[in-house]
Amino acid sequence: MTEVRPLINRILSLSIFGLVFLLTIVSHAFSEQIVIDSVSQFDFARALMERNEYNRAVTEFERFIHFFPNDGNTPKARLLIGVCYINDRQFEKARDVLFKIINSYAEGPEPSQALLLIGESYYQQGIFDEAQYYFGQVIERDEQAGLKNHAVYRLAWTKMKEGQWREASTIFNRVERESPFYESSSDLSEQCLKGEMLPLKSPRYAGLLAGLVPGMGHAYVGRYRDASVAFVLNGIFIWAAAESFHKDHYALGSIFTVFEVGWYAGNIYSAVNGAYKYNRKVSDDFIKGLRDRFDLGMIVAGSNAMGLALTLRF
Repeated sequence: MTEVRPLINRILSLSIFGLVFLLTIVSHAFSEQIVIDSVSQFDFARALMERNEYNRAVTEFERFIHFFPNDGNTPKARLLIGVCYINDRQFEKARDVLFKIINSYAEGPEPSQALLLIGESYYQQGIFDEAQYYFGQVIERDEQAGLKNHAVYRLAWTKMKEGQWREASTIFNRVERESPFYESSSDLSEQCLKGEMLPLKSPRYAGLLAGLVPGMGHAYVGRYRDASVAFVLNGIFIWAAAESFHKDHYALGSIFTVFEVGWYAGNIYSAVNGAYKYNRKVSDDFIKGLRDRFDLGMIVAGSNAMGLALTLRF
């Protein structure tokens, strides 16, 4: 019995020592800190955006907003979430974010910046009427020359997209000399007038030619394969209908006539539509040759030098 007691005491001592050692390690592990710095977090989110990783950037901007709701960069982070969605062509999500910004900030540049970005989302989506409305809102309400010049510049591009060359030229001339867009606008004011001299096709004339001789309207707009198909198909149905009536097959002749009326009308419609498509392509090719200096990043410019830090203790 006397030999067993020292052994038990030794085991208990080792057990207590091991437990204390284990608790020390666990305590040290759980006392480690993860520091989230506001500047680093914001810069990381922006770096992801610049690498075109827009979904990840949105997540990191939202994390920044959650941990630092009172940071000076928080309004900018909200705007940049909208920019990410626009660049990722998720226009509805972008507008949801931007409308919330307008409702959240009564003062400051944020509402006008959000309006300008909403206009840009519609511009990139090709909904030019809505784009013009929001650009006009910025021009009317914004007292900052910078944002106003952004809106004027973009409004002129919208008019060009619609083929309103002279009006676009006039609007480009409204960009002020202090704007970074001034030189580009002065050049575009002259260049866009050349749009009035583009070799466009008349949809009315295309339809008239197609009505006179099926296929001629397509040939007029350079769609020679479609012209051949329209000429042959209409010719076949006209010949079939005439032969049927000539041989007193009136029912069959009526069927061929009905089909021919459809082909004939479709030939005219297709020729007119082809003229519109031709004109759109010519205009788009001309516009692609012009340099667009608009940059979404310029709308949400500047950065705060100061930052906060959030420590998470586990």
